[in-house]
Amino acid sequence: MHNNARNLATVLFAMLALNAAAGEGDSPPAIKGPDWFVKIKTDYTRPVKDPKDLPPLPVKARVPSAEYGYGTFKFTWNGEAIVCDEVNKEALFLCGHNGGMPFGTLGSWALSADGKTWRELKFASALLDPLREKAVAARKPAKDCEGLARGIFYAALDASKEAEAIKGEPAKRLAESVKLAEALNTELSSAKADGWEKDALAHAKPLLQKALAALQEAKTALAAGKIDAATLKLCFDGQWALDEAADCLASSPTPREGPAAAWDPASKTVVLFGGSHHDYMLNDTWIYDLAKKSWRQVWPKNAPTARMSATFDWNADRKTFVLTGGLTVLNKMVYQQGEMPAPAGEFTFDLSSGEWQGSGGVPSGTRIYRTIVTGYNPNVYDAAPRGDVKATEAWFAALPANVWTKVPVQPALAPERDWGTARYDADRDQIYRWTGGHCADPSTIVSTYHPAINRWSIPFVAEIIGGRKGMTFNGRPDCANHTYNHYAYDPVSKRLICPSTGGTGVYNPDTGDFEFSVDQPFNCHIYSTCSCGTPKGVILWGVYGQTWLFDYKEKAWKPFAVNGKLPSPGCDAATMCYDAKRDVVWMDAGDYEKPFGNICRLDLKTNKVETLTPANADAIGKAKAMNNIRESTYVASVDLVLFNNLINGKEVAYDPAKNRWVVLANVTAKQERQGSVSDTLNFDAKRGLVWNLNSYQAIYVLKLDPKTLELSETPNK
Repeated sequence: MHNNARNLATVLFAMLALNAAAGEGDSPPAIKGPDWFVKIKTDYTRPVKDPKDLPPLPVKARVPSAEYGYGTFKFTWNGEAIVCDEVNKEALFLCGHNGGMPFGTLGSWALSADGKTWRELKFASALLDPLREKAVAARKPAKDCEGLARGIFYAALDASKEAEAIKGEPAKRLAESVKLAEALNTELSSAKADGWEKDALAHAKPLLQKALAALQEAKTALAAGKIDAATLKLCFDGQWALDEAADCLASSPTPREGPAAAWDPASKTVVLFGGSHHDYMLNDTWIYDLAKKSWRQVWPKNAPTARMSATFDWNADRKTFVLTGGLTVLNKMVYQQGEMPAPAGEFTFDLSSGEWQGSGGVPSGTRIYRTIVTGYNPNVYDAAPRGDVKATEAWFAALPANVWTKVPVQPALAPERDWGTARYDADRDQIYRWTGGHCADPSTIVSTYHPAINRWSIPFVAEIIGGRKGMTFNGRPDCANHTYNHYAYDPVSKRLICPSTGGTGVYNPDTGDFEFSVDQPFNCHIYSTCSCGTPKGVILWGVYGQTWLFDYKEKAWKPFAVNGKLPSPGCDAATMCYDAKRDVVWMDAGDYEKPFGNICRLDLKTNKVETLTPANADAIGKAKAMNNIRESTYVASVDLVLFNNLINGKEVAYDPAKNRWVVLANVTAKQERQGSVSDTLNFDAKRGLVWNLNSYQAIYVLKLDPKTLELSETPNK
């Protein structure tokens, strides 16, 4: 269990060493090179005890809303390769991850020998860059089509409506992608190139043709109104083949963390290999000419398997580059872990031939995706039996009143998600679970539950950024941290608004991905924030009682002025929900293991805030069982605000009509782990049900009957 986050600032300093860079212990490892380079690399790889001691970055990153206090944490450069450029007297900082950047990357930079002057390493190819842009442009509508088609696939429509929907926007997007890919294929076929750029074209062509074959077949299916798991996989395979083709057309190394890089002083050459993109790992090989300041990619026939953080050095005695070890994608789900040791063995790289020597290699360009884990593979969910709408409806109809009932197990289970809420989307009839936390899945995926057919889906290949915080290379906010009540569904924009340590991500359920992210102006750590969707938009409530409103059109949080004073929400001990009957937001502002007892009421017609003192506050509102208050939902069918807390096994609720705390006397929760921070609560007005997507892959549902529901002001009865 957590202690109060605001009292844990000192813990952060022990953690900062994990975020600073590769070094561990009190002194950095031995570093070869001239004195100026040794000093620069030492500064950037040594552990630090205070964020003020971190060296400055070449560009300004976002100020994180850190879990252990605003201003006590900085986004650092993680997993960058630092190599010596003796020709230009610069230290090269290649690739790496920074969670404070909108797409997780600072790019690549050179730092002068004085340790103060940065120069961005920009590279261009008049031939390849325009072609790469076209490959990226062709992928976008194919990826959007996959998301749109998947949404229709799980929407439980009747056959005629499903066919009509598929022939609409999904088919239109895919036709656009095919048109762009066909034009690119023609251009690649006629392009003239020499040297390594000729090789780049040669390796991009079969990938583009692979993409076209899959997308053209999918296009035919969608045009006929057909959607099934096989067609979704065609879209998936096609858009990823376009992504791989785009990498072949890159003029310099693409974003990655933990590439292996080494330099040869004699040949004045740097070699860079592999790294992690967080949803896959790479095994590409790049050569940088220090004198010409130019990159070229090579495609060895037998390269080391994809990996990150490998040991890589120039061996002067053997006159060769030597690579060993590193980490690769973990091939099973182990919560809070995403990597495992790469295959053992040594590889050497010959500059003159551009080839690797070693056993157990694979062709260059062979990625390892996180889809190796079934729970991180969208196709696995799609291939499971889709579910029977009528059978599910019959099951709902037969539910006993006032009893928590466990939902039948789904054929493809979502990973365990914990320490965060779930949000119901009435517009699409979906529930989203986006959270990480210890003892649970830390990936970025938005696990999506479809009540109409009792099925889970995921929208994209999971990313894991190794326990660090911030934005990924795909522009998605991390879920390595708990999300508590940070995020909410916005009924205005029909998006999921997801504050996180590295910024607020905006998730579009239709296309199945985050559209963009924005800076966060609230000066507080992310754990002490709550948010909920209202007819005005998503309102966020943070420490010092501050309130903000998310403006989707302006892509920004705007101050939301209230009349009155709100308390601070406590870490893991506060909640808020919208009451449509009264057009108010109800807030409980407990602190960790210190129940509030009172209720705050925000009237959205007047923006007036008042703190109410409900009846039974001592017996129920301040009971020890209310220590971990975090989940609440307004249940219109019984006009109550329901909480996740249990007293003597009975659910706690607030009665707004009579301003009193009550327990549901004849609703006893006997399901596993109910009544804890692992619960989530959502009211489904369509079915008159309360959903609890528990973290332990269990789903519970409750149908409350106002005629037979018994309320008690005494928790012992």
